[in-house]
Amino acid sequence: MLEGHVEITIGGQPATLVPSLGAAMALCQRHESFGALLAKIEALDLIAAVDVVRFGLGRRESEQDATAQQVFEAGVLDLMPRLARFVFILANGGRPPKDEGEVEKPGTPFAG
Repeated sequence: MLEGHVEITIGGQPATLVPSLGAAMALCQRHESFGALLAKIEALDLIAAVDVVRFGLGRRESEQDATAQQVFEAGVLDLMPRLARFVFILANGGRPPKDEGEVEKPGTPFAG
């Protein structure tokens, strides 16, 4: 799996949420900010969960209802940790956040 991609199971099949600028912009426009979106995901908001899955999978608006059914059947509670991770990745420019104590690799610009 590529860095920043998040695996979920939806519709009984594995699927990969792919971070993109388009997904980030659309989700921020619909939910005001990454912080507001995370609060909705943590509050188990079905609409927010459906939006994250739809935009993360690059699905069209015409697939909204089918995506909603799949998210409902998968369970927002079960999906929540993976969806929250995906939103954190989007907020970090499509990259997973660094672990606490992770050190820049030697030769990396601005490494201390």
